[in-house]
Amino acid sequence: MNKAILKAAIYFSVAATFTATAISCNNDDNSTPTTPSSIDPNNFQGKISSGTTETLDPAKVYKLTGKFLVESGATLIIPAGTRVTANEGDTYLIVDRGGKIMINGTAANPVTFEGTAHKQGHWGGIVILGNAPSNRSASGTSSSELGDMIYGGTNKTDNSGSISYLIIKDSGFKYSPEKEFNGLSLFGVGSGTQISNVYVTDGADDGIECFGGNVNLNNIMITGVGDDGFDWTEGYQGNVTNLYVARKKQYQNAGEPGNRGIEADTNDPDNNTTFGNGVSNPSISNATFLGNTAGAESQGLKIRAGSNGKFDNILIANYSTGLDFETDRTYNWFTGENYLKNIRFVNVGTHVKTKDTTPNPIQFTENAGANGAGSGTALPDWAKGWTGLQNFDVSDSMN
Repeated sequence: MNKAILKAAIYFSVAATFTATAISCNNDDNSTPTTPSSIDPNNFQGKISSGTTETLDPAKVYKLTGKFLVESGATLIIPAGTRVTANEGDTYLIVDRGGKIMINGTAANPVTFEGTAHKQGHWGGIVILGNAPSNRSASGTSSSELGDMIYGGTNKTDNSGSISYLIIKDSGFKYSPEKEFNGLSLFGVGSGTQISNVYVTDGADDGIECFGGNVNLNNIMITGVGDDGFDWTEGYQGNVTNLYVARKKQYQNAGEPGNRGIEADTNDPDNNTTFGNGVSNPSISNATFLGNTAGAESQGLKIRAGSNGKFDNILIANYSTGLDFETDRTYNWFTGENYLKNIRFVNVGTHVKTKDTTPNPIQFTENAGANGAGSGTALPDWAKGWTGLQNFDVSDSMN
């Protein structure tokens, strides 16, 4: 190689190196810097301010010591394997309208929220507020009984983030005679929010409750809660697929042995409201409900207060009553069309009970082969492993 060519080669090599370095530096300057989270794992309370994103460290155990708020415009990211323990009392996590929570658990490494002691009602729970309609007002908004904050609106496709592979234990703290936390409370949460693979266990009050909104849920397991497994009101209109709800036999003789598999309302003061979403009318498919006969509310499905709904492939076992209906609008909905398909009763004393002023019978079709959440009364495959369980069946829900 002659000297001229050698000099040119060196020049272009140096220039290329400089250019690549400059581009690399420029890209780094435009990227979002990685900074340590400001959240103290030993004192997990306070808030994330609007415009801020915080990511928890899965290598640490976070101790929830009070209320933690994700403000509108803020995001909380909880990676797979993160564990949060909550002090006893009014301790809870709440996401405001316009805020986002990203719970990124996996089957191998779910995210866990639990009490510092394992008992029903030890701590609050997780509360999410969205911009989807409630039927409490003409504007579609209302004030939450948990956190006393505004929720709801007009955006049915609102996005509050995503939840995947989440375990909630020991929730449902009662902070007044009329108000208790649930495991997961969804106030006006829209269909843009993704919720799948959630396990709520050993809590007081309800496992999951939807106050209006349009959020869809998939692969939901609820066991051993003091009140209802899955509850809705205020015009909830979402799709729930693969739902396994069971009482636990260790609470059968307790003061709160567990109540209904589902409690369904439209609006308690005004069963015929047309505000917001109007009538509650979700679709429930592939669901198993395991009960026992303890308590005054041993009902597989209690549908009332003007609620509608569509149900398919439903297995109800060991409750005193399988399907229980109240209020005329609810009754007329289920007598007018067959919205109860492929219903299977196993050891249920009274299959259908109504309180009505109309003589027409409730329409439903029975199917002795309906497998509910996937495996009849047994634990479905989609719930095995990540919940900490490999087996659950009738013998686990009643003495």
